[in-house]
Amino acid sequence: MRRRRLRVRGLQSWSANREEVRLQFRCTGCGKCCTGIGGRVRVNDREVEELATATDSSISEFKQKFTRTVKEDVGGQKRTQLVLKQTSDDKQCIFLQGSKCSVYQARPIQCRTFPWWPQHLVSDYDWQLAAADCEGIHVPQEDKEEDIPAYTFDDVMSETILHDIHRSGENFTYDELQQMLRDLREVEPDFVAQYKAEFFDKYSRRIVHSDDEVTVLDSFFDGAAKPTRSFVFNDRLHLTQSEVALTEMPDATAEPKIDRSTLALDVHRALCLPLAWLPKRAEPVRVSVLGAGACTLPLFLLEHHSSQELGQLDAVEPSSQVNAIAQRFFGVGGALQRDSRLVIHEEMGEDFLNEQEEDAMLDMLVIDVEAGESCEGVRAPPLGMLDSSFLHTAKRLLVPGGILAVNVITESREALSNVEAKIGHVFSRGLRLSLPTNTTFFLFNDNTPLEVAEYVRLVQDSAFQTEYAQTPALLETCQLTAWHSNLSGK
Repeated sequence: MRRRRLRVRGLQSWSANREEVRLQFRCTGCGKCCTGIGGRVRVNDREVEELATATDSSISEFKQKFTRTVKEDVGGQKRTQLVLKQTSDDKQCIFLQGSKCSVYQARPIQCRTFPWWPQHLVSDYDWQLAAADCEGIHVPQEDKEEDIPAYTFDDVMSETILHDIHRSGENFTYDELQQMLRDLREVEPDFVAQYKAEFFDKYSRRIVHSDDEVTVLDSFFDGAAKPTRSFVFNDRLHLTQSEVALTEMPDATAEPKIDRSTLALDVHRALCLPLAWLPKRAEPVRVSVLGAGACTLPLFLLEHHSSQELGQLDAVEPSSQVNAIAQRFFGVGGALQRDSRLVIHEEMGEDFLNEQEEDAMLDMLVIDVEAGESCEGVRAPPLGMLDSSFLHTAKRLLVPGGILAVNVITESREALSNVEAKIGHVFSRGLRLSLPTNTTFFLFNDNTPLEVAEYVRLVQDSAFQTEYAQTPALLETCQLTAWHSNLSGK
């Protein structure tokens, strides 16, 4: 699904003026809310009954033909959820015909309540993030002349409540829930207002810094282990550039305390895995991270490894703006003063590798670089970093048994297969970890036979991996498999 290019302003905080916020929306019938790889439209038994009638099917026929089951974590509880199938290419709902829903009158609650989902109403950031995928959501700074309906939170909160109830697993149709809510409001007139107050207590974001290009946010969601600080580029709101855990949600005047005891993003946890697999050496290992961003991963690694374990850590980030954000808001300035092992390289990753004169100098090389624009269905890394000459340079710099870790984000299975083919021209073996939104490849600079169970055991036996990176838990939910190619050297 192609996202809208919005001329987004610096984001605004809603915490102080929620009563003045107006949410502008008019459905255009574009159908984009029904598209997206990995989409999940949840349905309950009552909705299945209505959908079966709409498709002239028996309930058992409908379930077999149009639904599948998935595992979900809802409020900390694991459960099996029935969802509508996607098309064979996994790009859209099976009932989307062109830009129209073929079962519109019987569509599930999840569809009926869009875009008034809780995750869209937390902050201006979340609303604009939704706007990138929905033509009907109006962002005022786009200078459009249309008379778009504007809604207050009071106007839409009933829809949010219905979505929440449906998400919790209750077995009612949209009309049944609407009637139940009307009945409840007769008994408890303040119910919706109380829900709204509790909603904003449970979910909050504070704008720490915002300009025409970047925004730094502090966020807390009920049920999350800890609040976080993150930053995004305003023209790519859907991609979190860096995120760190905080010890507590700071107020507007307090200096935040960054919690280096854990990681906020699963992809960063995944990129810690190679440290459990490197060959044992007498001297400290050297790690280089291309696409260091706000140095979340580098500072975490330095925090939990002594100078005898981890030597120089190269954080390669070409953007002076990102480096300034990292020093001002993510503790990098203080880290540079405290720890001489951290070396910031403000240059392109390709230039950094080409400048390294010695062979076999890196134990671990991480590529965590976003391409900006999708190219051939690949959003990360840039295609230049999948070129054989670049990968050969990376391999030359790895010590025997060294590991190249690559974070890959693609828009289709075909694009992922193309990435594997490019990698396979240079590396012959490795491991692959499939995360919900990306795939991480761990490419080994040797030909030792792979036994996945042994690599899992090494992770489980590592105090760093277990206590801090928490990768054993990650491997319980995400599949680690052996990867190999017959193309290397050709």
